[in-house]
Amino acid sequence: MAAASKVPTRSQLLRQVDRANGLAAPWIVVQILLCALLAWLIDWRQVLDSPLVAAVAASVVVGPHFMALLRYYVTPRKEIDDLKEQTRFGQFDKHKLRQLVNDTLHRLGLPLPGPPVYITADKAMNASAINLGFAEFFRSLNGVYLNRQMLHRLTPAEVQDVIGHELGHYFKYYLLNDRCRGLTLLLGGLGGVLVTQWIDMDSGLSWVALAFCGAAAWFVSGLLSGNTGEAIEYLCDDLGAQVHGVVVSINGLLKLGVDGELQSAIHQQELLQRRHGNLNARDIIEAINAAIPYGHTSREELERAVKESLKRRSKERSKLSLGGFFQFAWNGDDEDAVEDDMRKIRKLQNAPRIEWESLLEGRRDGMLDEYGVAELVEMLEHQPDRLLFRLPEEAGDGDGVHPPLRLRILYLWKNREAIEAAARQTGRI
Repeated sequence: MAAASKVPTRSQLLRQVDRANGLAAPWIVVQILLCALLAWLIDWRQVLDSPLVAAVAASVVVGPHFMALLRYYVTPRKEIDDLKEQTRFGQFDKHKLRQLVNDTLHRLGLPLPGPPVYITADKAMNASAINLGFAEFFRSLNGVYLNRQMLHRLTPAEVQDVIGHELGHYFKYYLLNDRCRGLTLLLGGLGGVLVTQWIDMDSGLSWVALAFCGAAAWFVSGLLSGNTGEAIEYLCDDLGAQVHGVVVSINGLLKLGVDGELQSAIHQQELLQRRHGNLNARDIIEAINAAIPYGHTSREELERAVKESLKRRSKERSKLSLGGFFQFAWNGDDEDAVEDDMRKIRKLQNAPRIEWESLLEGRRDGMLDEYGVAELVEMLEHQPDRLLFRLPEEAGDGDGVHPPLRLRILYLWKNREAIEAAARQTGRI
């Protein structure tokens, strides 16, 4: 059916990533040569005489990309080996987590001890990995990041599959451009400094030129990468599934969708109702995130917690002060953007959805077995116009990198024989 026709094969994805990296290799050499040329053209005595101007110019070019990395750097996190003995995340302590990481590395044939693994306080069921290369320069940034919420909601096998997915990003499936992002930042920064020396910084043209320098470098990098981000996500799902099999991975994806759908519904409900007129959209979102507990909770319990959190935030905003006024004004809504989001929310709420939960009836563990997954896949193929979850990415409004959960599930199931064959090569499953 329509949905199934979009599902790539494992071999297609591997070729796509290889092609993208084949194009990227010459571009990396070009970047090195350009950096050397720019460094030669720059008047470094002028930089030393006006360091602030040079710093501002470089930040204009690389600022947005640098800030994205800085968010990871300032994210509160704890490496699992540094956790206290009494710390627990659901059923996991530091020893159990280290055992899972080591076992995952062993099953996937990856070198021990592996990258640093951090636990973050994020309440979204998600994880991430960063490997910018240049290990000595990014030692405190590179690693695998596991959100704490995931540890409260998934089984040990499902956690291992997630770790396997992130290890795929770290070790196996990545774009050379991303691995050398520091080089691109250096090129953009040097270009910005040179522009300040060639063009009078008092003119508006100089700022346009600075913006163009940054956009050009990142545009070329993105152009060479194409849509390879989706291919990498599929392949990392693939590697994660090699730890315990596709059925375990699919159950983990379903839990991710259930959690995301519930949190999204609560956000939508409160943003639409706007019960507290003195709260802007950011206030509401922060209050909801503060109320979300770690672990399992019913929608009714979550709604009660959110209601109390919103009341507290509203009372805080009601205490008039000059500082509070400026904080509200600074964080005030862009009403046009909010209204646009509301239109998307209303459309999403009315979209038809697959009632896949019927497959869980009579199952005490709340998980699908192989036959249940086969029935789920049949539902997905025969109801291509219905959403699996009422989430923006499921309706085609994603980030362009992460495929919808529907397609991720279909990929794993349709390619399960190739995935199992890859796992058998090293005796993994």
